[in-house]
Amino acid sequence: MLTYRHDARPEAATIAALYRAAPLYRPVDDVPRIAATYAGSNVVITAWNDDRLVGILRGWTDGAYDGYVCDLAVLPELQGQGVGRALLDECRTTWANVTWVLRASTVALEYYQHLGWSAIDNGWMLPRPDWPGMPGR
Repeated sequence: MLTYRHDARPEAATIAALYRAAPLYRPVDDVPRIAATYAGSNVVITAWNDDRLVGILRGWTDGAYDGYVCDLAVLPELQGQGVGRALLDECRTTWANVTWVLRASTVALEYYQHLGWSAIDNGWMLPRPDWPGMPGR
């Protein structure tokens, strides 16, 4: 049975392994960097099958108006079974007054539309110095 938690912060190596399996394009070989991303995030919702991490959502919000979903990852064997949707729903219902935005991977563009998210045109980005030049990943 799957459970969803707001109070669990898995170890960075466990998160990196989930990202690698999902696959989610993140610095999975830089575990301290993964740890830093979670240390700086005030939204972490996890999905568990007993004691096994099977999905995770990471983001930021001011709790009143704006929110950003940074990462959404689900183990491949559970993709298509509503785990990602449930994580996003937990986010939306916990912070009901927040407008959530995200930047989707090119492999997930249709996924968010399928869930009722709307595409936006009024966004900008300033890449990191080490950005590999692959927008949309």
